[in-house]
Amino acid sequence: MLSASAVIGVSFAYLLVLFGIAWLGDLRARQGRSLIDRSWIYALSLAVYCTAWTYFGSVGRAASGGVWFLPIYLGPTLAMALGWMVLRKMVRIAKTYRITSIADFIGSRYGKSPLLAGLVTVIAVVGIVPYIALQLKAVSAGYALLTAADSLLPTGSGQHWTSDGTFYIALALAGFTIIFGARHLDTTERHEGMVAAIAFEGVIKLVAFLAVGIFVTWGLFDGLGDLFVRAQAEPALSRLLHLEQGSSFAWAQWFALTLLSMLSVLFLPRQFQIMVVENVRESHLRRAAWLFPLYLLVINLFVLPIALGGLLYFGPGKMNPETFVLSLPLAAGQHALALFAFIGGLSAATGMVIVETIA
Repeated sequence: MLSASAVIGVSFAYLLVLFGIAWLGDLRARQGRSLIDRSWIYALSLAVYCTAWTYFGSVGRAASGGVWFLPIYLGPTLAMALGWMVLRKMVRIAKTYRITSIADFIGSRYGKSPLLAGLVTVIAVVGIVPYIALQLKAVSAGYALLTAADSLLPTGSGQHWTSDGTFYIALALAGFTIIFGARHLDTTERHEGMVAAIAFEGVIKLVAFLAVGIFVTWGLFDGLGDLFVRAQAEPALSRLLHLEQGSSFAWAQWFALTLLSMLSVLFLPRQFQIMVVENVRESHLRRAAWLFPLYLLVINLFVLPIALGGLLYFGPGKMNPETFVLSLPLAAGQHALALFAFIGGLSAATGMVIVETIA
């Protein structure tokens, strides 16, 4: 296990780096030298789609359903590859009518109805609040796993709120959101510092997840071949390597999940904020149309290997699969890698919380 002071110190040092990048982005914007006027930064900022669920939940999903974590990422891939012209039209409409949110966009399409826009806002807030809570819970659970198995006391156990490290991370994120997102009176102004920080987070969480995947595949096992051969030899794990659930493949469920994720990448408030509102140049969509799907492909390369590796290493039912990204390096004594993986998960969670709150 790692010391609490080390985990908290590194976490807040990372948040300070984000503050520095955001400050630099805002400074460059005031000087007329935009830091985010680059198509690859725009494409990386779209990776805010990958939240803490990508880091923890997708591995847990793969550990119970095999490749059934894929529709969540196939949908955005298809939306970007096949529907980037629709996105281009959305960007044009937003720039023409100075639209600043998904509520404005939907309301403007139906007679500029304030009632409809208000209803969309209420629905978005109701959906966002528990999702933000899940991100903070993921950070809290990861911190508990890194520091001590019993450090996360159950609800109602008497733990005072001042001893909850996640509370202070939430305060830091609130400060970030206020400073770099909500202090301007002009709501149509782009949040260039925020976008630059989100793009940086996209790189960190990708590299951290790949590092864990490479370690599990070639550090704990002898490569993908060895990993899949061992999994195939275990009756409880071999089913995870097949698409079928039971006697047949659930095409309707697969299609529904893919369609839902296609719509979510277009209409989730944080995705609309980054993809449409924060867009600097319409031409950036061309690179994002292939770079964002490529990002989703790469970050998911090791989801199934990590899930299988955790089940083989610990045994089915012995460890929560959603913690494999952290627990596997910890169990192998790779504390630095485990801490890096935690920072990657922190990046995934904080990026979502920041952009969703601004949106």
